[in-house]
Parts: sequence; C-alpha cells; structure tokens
Amino acid sequence: MKHVLQTFGRGLALAVGVAGAALPSLSQAVDRPITLEEATELALSSDPRIDEQKANVARAQALIERVLGEGGPRVSANLYAGLAPKASDGIFTNGTNTCPPEGCTLRDDGLDLDEGVTVTTGLTATIIQPLYSFGKFENYKRAADLNRDVSAAEVSIARGETWLTVRRAWWGLLTARDTRRMLEGVRRQVVKTRDRMQAKAERGDAPMSDLYALETGLGNLDRYIAQAGSVEAVALDGLKTIIGVPIDEELEVAERGIEPIDGPSSSLQDLAEQALAHRPEMFMAETGQEAVRSLIEARKRDKYPNVYAGLAAGGAYTPGRERLDNPYIHQPLNNAYATPVIGVQWEFNPGVHRARVSEAEAQMQEVVAKSQLARQGIPFQVAEAYHESVGLDQQIEALARTRDNSRRWMVSSFMDFQAGLIDGGKLADAVRANTEAQAEYFRAINDFNMSVAQLAVATGDYPQE
Repeated sequence: MKHVLQTFGRGLALAVGVAGAALPSLSQAVDRPITLEEATELALSSDPRIDEQKANVARAQALIERVLGEGGPRVSANLYAGLAPKASDGIFTNGTNTCPPEGCTLRDDGLDLDEGVTVTTGLTATIIQPLYSFGKFENYKRAADLNRDVSAAEVSIARGETWLTVRRAWWGLLTARDTRRMLEGVRRQVVKTRDRMQAKAERGDAPMSDLYALETGLGNLDRYIAQAGSVEAVALDGLKTIIGVPIDEELEVAERGIEPIDGPSSSLQDLAEQALAHRPEMFMAETGQEAVRSLIEARKRDKYPNVYAGLAAGGAYTPGRERLDNPYIHQPLNNAYATPVIGVQWEFNPGVHRARVSEAEAQMQEVVAKSQLARQGIPFQVAEAYHESVGLDQQIEALARTRDNSRRWMVSSFMDFQAGLIDGGKLADAVRANTEAQAEYFRAINDFNMSVAQLAVATGDYPQE
C-alpha cells in the first residue's frame, strides 16, 4: 500500500509540477463542478506554452512579409546640409560667365574661401522596383511560407501536451480521492471492531494482544489516509494551476469517481498508419524538408543579379552661388535632376555564397534525419501505448476479481474475529490485502486511462486546433 501511494504520488507531483512551473494562475474562478472537457478547454485557452508557439507563428509570418518586402519597391532618400565656399563672379577669370572674342580662362579657385562660406542643402532619392531575380525571391518566399506551417504544427504539439497534462491531473485527483475514501471506510469498520474489542478486553473476555493488533492497523490506516490526502491535494492544486484557477479558490470536479474510459477500437497497424498521417511531427518533418529545399535553391540563386527599374532624383541649393544651365559644366551645389532608370544589381562573394549553400545543405541533412527518426519512433510510441493499454485492461479485469474477493475476505474476517474464531493478526492480514487490492485497482484504472490518452496523442487523435 505504501509503495502504491508513494509511486503514484511522485509521478503525479512531477507531471503537475512541470506544468505548474509553466502555467501562471489566472483570475478565473469556477463556481460549479466542471467536467473533464470543460477543464480541457480552460487549459487550452490559458496555457502560455501554447501562446509561446503562437508567437513563433507570428514571427514566421513576419518573415514572409519581410521576403515580400524584399521583392517590392524600395525607397532611399538622403536630406543633408553643409557648408560651401561662396562664388559670385562668374566662371571665367574676367568675372563673368561670358567669354569675349579675345579669349578667356576658367577660374581655378574653387576651394578658396576669400568670399566666405555659405550653407548648402540637398536631397537625393531613388525609388527602385525589382523586376527579375532569377528565382531568388520566389524560393525565399516558399521557404518562409513552409516555415510558418512548421511553426503552426508546433502549436498543435503544445496543445497535445496541455491536453495530456489535464488528464494526468484529473485522473490523478480521482484516483487519490477514491483511495482516500476507501481507506476511510475501512478505518470506520476497524474502529467499530476496536471499540467492541476494547470493551471485551476490559471485562477480561478478550486478550489485549488482539486490541493492540487493531490499534496497530488503525495507525497504518491513518498514515495511508494522510498520504492519499496529500496526493489528492497536490492533484487538485495542479489541476487548478493548469486550467488557470487561483489555488486559494474552490474547485469541484463533476465526476464522482474514476472509471475506465473506452480503450482502442482499431488494430495496431491501423493506429500506426493513422499516426503517420495525422501526427503534427510528421507534417513538420515533410514540410520542413520542402522548406529547406526551397532555401537551398534560393541560396544557390543568390549568385545571380537582380534586374530593376525605378526613378532617381536629386537636388541641391546653395545661397551665394549662381545656377549654371550649361550642359557641359556641372554645378553640384545648385542643381536638380530626375530620371527613370533600369539596371542590374549584382553583389556576389564566392566564398560566402558557397558557405551559405553548404549551411543550407547541412540543415537539409538534419531535417531528413529527424524525418527518418519520426518515421521509426512514432510507430513505436503507438505500439508502446497500445500494448500498455491492452495489458492494463486485462489487469483491471483481474484486479476487479481480486478486489471483490479481498472485500469478502475482510468482511468475513471481521465477523470471525468478533466471534473469536481468528486472532487480530489474521484480521490485519485481511484488512491489508483488501486495502492493497482496492488501491491497486484504482491505480490500474488511472494508468489505463493515461495509456489510452497517450495513445490518442501518439496517433494525433486530439484537438490540434
């Protein structure tokens, strides 16, 4: 009995503790008994682990928008202000902009500051629209789309973990509560018998050793009741935490006791095929391979240029300097221009290009290995949960017979003890056998229900969206 409660309690505390560390309490009180389905919905709506994966989906969507932006129009502008030398006497040494017949000489004092300095301002801007990228943008876009789908599958996996955690706490609570109630019922019977035995012992009609045997049994029952109550409290607080109910709030479950749920109705082969078709991990593996293939192709095409069209414009204004309209003489400090452009942009570093392609190819090898691991491991996970559920179902049938017989043994032992046909030691053996059989029966139901739930997760048969 002690081993049963300790093992069950450690497993439940570990499972609920891990979930509780990730799930903060939310201020939502529940004012009526809830069902397992309602508890599941509350948990799925308040689990930050699911929200974390949804944030990754949003991040993947942002990457798609970034890729689309790379293929869209690009605007570049630069507004500046600075200092420039003043110039007011024309472009020729004669102080004018006109060359006389006898000849003239262009000025060469452009950097002199004899006339002082003035402020110059200007603006340069370009609007560029990529026209053709030799497939780079298309492959990067496809890789980003598939990456978002992979992130969405991570949300489904997180939902499966929450779905399973709720059931672990739920059935753990029912198992611990049923065990405690059973022990309390046995204790009441032992107390009644102890009281009668005490009266007989005081009259000298019964040996004191039988009374001490009953007292010893009561002490052990009290210890097991306390242990079962502790496990029950942990399970209840864990369930509150998972569904977002503050621990100091009251919470009642609608089910009166733990009962076996329906076991698998399909063959192992059908379940394995279902898992390979519906598990989000398989979708992630296949989609991940497609995403990396597109990434590799995009990286390979990075060596090609981008063809673009657009508009380039600019201008500058500097007080104190004249504007020149001569097509052969450029005045950068007093001018304006605008022109449509078409061109080819090419940035290529062979060493970096090879490294980026090799990195993507290595990532492809990793994804392929994970896909192979999933194809090997998922059928085993299905088989493990399936065989466990079948074996536990058989255990429940055997333990049900053992439980009934041990109860009959205990009841008849109480009667024989009161009649003086057996001593306290034999009664204690019957009580111990009954309590252990009852506790093992409840634990087998809990383990069976969890194995069926594990099988549902292993086959993808749970609410993924």
